Amino acid sequence: MKIFFKKIIAVGILFFPLMTFAGDWKIIPKESSITFTATQNNSPVLGKFTDFNGDIHFDPAQLKTSHVRIVVNMASVTTDYADIADTLKLADWFDIKTYPQAIFTTSDFVKKGDKSYQANGILTIRDKAIPVMMTFTLDEFTQNKAHAEGSVELKRLAFGVGQGEWKKTDNIKDEVKVNFVVNANASQQQDHH
Repeated sequence: MKIFFKKIIAVGILFFPLMTFAGDWKIIPKESSITFTATQNNSPVLGKFTDFNGDIHFDPAQLKTSHVRIVVNMASVTTDYADIADTLKLADWFDIKTYPQAIFTTSDFVKKGDKSYQANGILTIRDKAIPVMMTFTLDEFTQNKAHAEGSVELKRLAFGVGQGEWKKTDNIKDEVKVNFVVNANASQQQDHH
């Protein structure tokens, strides 16, 4: 009988963190997005990445133990014009054959306001790992669902995006704004199904 109870306690200890901590999140792809705005000939060029995923361990009450890793499939880039998207996949730009993924990681979160936060992390594109500062708002955070929206300003040349003649910024600006929307479910909710 004692052995039986010891097993029950051991199993309880093993699964207890999964049942009680709502810090692990699973992205809902159809309800999430990563978009960007570049400037070509003084006109905005809008694009997005349709394939990305991540490991999100975030709790606003436990920022010191929160961490995020987002992986973007660079081949999933689309833009208003198909020929621009095709060009972005080439060696002078994202070079998706050599560098198929962009990765953002952070474990440094700062609360800036009631629902606003800053994430100081590392973004890697074309094997260039550069510190970036993202800001986001956490508009919804319940035991089962989280909704966040944010943005970051990047300089494409810092990542080597735009080689050769494309290094010039008179036609295509250096600055690119990235916006993201993340809807996620608590991952333990997913595990129950």
